[in-house]
Amino acid sequence: MKTILTSLLFVSSFIAHAQKDKVYSSLEEALQNPSEVYILELNNKKLSEIPEEILRFSNLRSLEMAGNKLTSIPEMLLQLKNLKELNLSNNRFNTIPETVTRIVSLTELDMSGNNFKFIPSTITQLVNLEQLYLNNNKLSSLPDLSKLSKLSELYLYGNLLSVIPESISKLFNLTEIGLGGNLLTSLPESMSTLSKLKYLALSYNRFTVVPPCVTKLSNLIVLDLNENKLTSLPESIGNLNKLEELYLASNKLTGLPESITTLNKLTRINLDKNYPLKLSASVKSFVADKKI
Repeated sequence: MKTILTSLLFVSSFIAHAQKDKVYSSLEEALQNPSEVYILELNNKKLSEIPEEILRFSNLRSLEMAGNKLTSIPEMLLQLKNLKELNLSNNRFNTIPETVTRIVSLTELDMSGNNFKFIPSTITQLVNLEQLYLNNNKLSSLPDLSKLSKLSELYLYGNLLSVIPESISKLFNLTEIGLGGNLLTSLPESMSTLSKLKYLALSYNRFTVVPPCVTKLSNLIVLDLNENKLTSLPESIGNLNKLEELYLASNKLTGLPESITTLNKLTRINLDKNYPLKLSASVKSFVADKKI
């Protein structure tokens, strides 16, 4: 009897979990069982406003409305107390709507591919935010984000940033930062304190030297420096003893330091389009089976 009861409980738990993972991409279908809707994807529907019917999904956890024609967010969205993930990428926002910055339950926010030039300071109200994606906008500066203490992923690809504020070094839980496709020439030295950082993308910027803070990030696994103006790597690159992937394509490197051979965990290195690149015998041997 106990075995049968255990089996029934397992099946019931499995079904409940499956319901929570079901993705609804049709509003009509979702409205048939509103209380069972946890994930709603209304991407690329040519919507210019958020349908009022969304309020019927009291258990909604994830809302995706990418690729629409949205320019504003109504306050009614604040009634979705369980909402944790919000994707508003590739719409027509000129800024992050104030309503969005009041949805304090959010753990993930994607507003990539819009048209805003600044981030409102009210974004710091999103104290539970863990992932923030703001790629492909027109940002030229960042506010103090230090209150977003739970942030683990910050992506700012394809903006107009020339400076990263010191306050970013207070985001101690960051594991991934994407800063590619900006106008950066340096990073604040205080970023060296980001001890949990594993992924750092600095590609398509204007670095002529590797910022000193980078080689102090001892837990880095992936470092992307493609498409910059680097003429050399510092000997301190050898400090990154957990590095597995190093991307250096399309720079102006003429060689690599001997210390690179101490990166025992390195499995991939991209050296394409660096001319003329002359390597010592030991370095050449080290990178031979790691080139991509």
